[in-house]
Amino acid sequence: MVRDYPPLLIAVLICVMLTGTAITYGLLMDGGAPPPGQPAPLPAPTATPGTPVATGAPVQVTSRSFAISVTPAAATVRPGDTVRFTLTVHPEGGFSAPVEVRVTATALGGVYRDNHDLGTVSPPYPPLTYDVVAPDLPPLVSTATVDATVTATGGGIVRTEQVQLVIRR
Repeated sequence: MVRDYPPLLIAVLICVMLTGTAITYGLLMDGGAPPPGQPAPLPAPTATPGTPVATGAPVQVTSRSFAISVTPAAATVRPGDTVRFTLTVHPEGGFSAPVEVRVTATALGGVYRDNHDLGTVSPPYPPLTYDVVAPDLPPLVSTATVDATVTATGGGIVRTEQVQLVIRR
């Protein structure tokens, strides 16, 4: 069983690891540094035909990622009504990995739980539709709210979107 970790925890762990790596690198490379107050000599830029010369100008690096959107984000229905949800993957920076989509839903204070694997979407990422038939409500319950989390995973990236379905008699 795969355990999902919160994105914030993953980001913090990555930052800690990168900071530790930068500090270690700085300490190890300090032996080749010039004495304090003395600048390091800069090598003269040389170029051979067809070789770019470093100019010091910043280089724009785009990360390959994706975003998702689900419509509608919220809906109110009666028992037995059908709602069509549409998930769209928005690739960014040339992202082109397959994206797996799952839905986890809870209602009635966690008494109702449901999980669905909606499959995998591949480039050019056509919209993925999912029809939900609103279940009948238990006796003495006039309204129930189903909170769902849509999770899209691809290329080592995880994106989530919240969806809410209100069922009223």
